[in-house]
Amino acid sequence: MPEDPISQEMARILNEKLQRVIDKQTEHTIALANHTASLDRLEKGQEQLKDELGEMKDMLRQLLSRDTSDN
Repeated sequence: MPEDPISQEMARILNEKLQRVIDKQTEHTIALANHTASLDRLEKGQEQLKDELGEMKDMLRQLLSRDTSDN
């Protein structure tokens, strides 16, 4: 730490500003991680819905093929 009072005060002010920047970056990093996790869950849900839709299409095809073969 600098010896003279003015340098000490400047160093203190710079350290406070640096800490605020670090805190803000930390907040943004956490927010980004939360958004990424949300997007991952959304993507997983979309994949699951797509798979279930495919299964429903297959069931519908089976029902329709039975119906046409019965006639």
